Amino acid sequence: MGEGARLLVVCTGNVARSPMLAAMLERLAEDLGRGWSVRSAGTLAGEGDRVSPRTLVAMAALPEVDAPLLTLHRSHRLGAGDVAWADAILTTEADHVRHIRLAFPEATARAVSVGQLIAEAPEGEPLATQVARVAARHPDDRHDVTDPAGGDQSVYDDTAAQLWVIARQLAFGARA
Repeated sequence: MGEGARLLVVCTGNVARSPMLAAMLERLAEDLGRGWSVRSAGTLAGEGDRVSPRTLVAMAALPEVDAPLLTLHRSHRLGAGDVAWADAILTTEADHVRHIRLAFPEATARAVSVGQLIAEAPEGEPLATQVARVAARHPDDRHDVTDPAGGDQSVYDDTAAQLWVIARQLAFGARA
């Protein structure tokens, strides 16, 4: 999994965290010539919902990311086709990893919490190696990205800022 890797980003509703992180990773992949394909889905998402207005405001504060494209995003529930497509499944919470391991056991070695990946993966290794090493561990809730749902704008802003740090660490810390 290097250039051309297929990354699936997963959160709960697919209207805040996963679309934000997917947009960030797409931008960084383009800027760095990574060639990653990025999709997003939610474990409990409805089909076709728009990202929240607070998500759009939070992303607009990050000029490095093309936030207007998020107006085109529509939520999607995680399914077998998504799992089969992905080389790596990057979740925003340890509970999402647990869900994927139960619902899609064939994806166990490819599903990791992105926060745990950043905290525990060996630096400078290929992304596939990083994912495999962290996926072999138990999911750790300490690395969850805050779910902004129901929060005010500052919570969305903080979540976007947290995800931007994670996205940059992932893009710059992994070898192609």
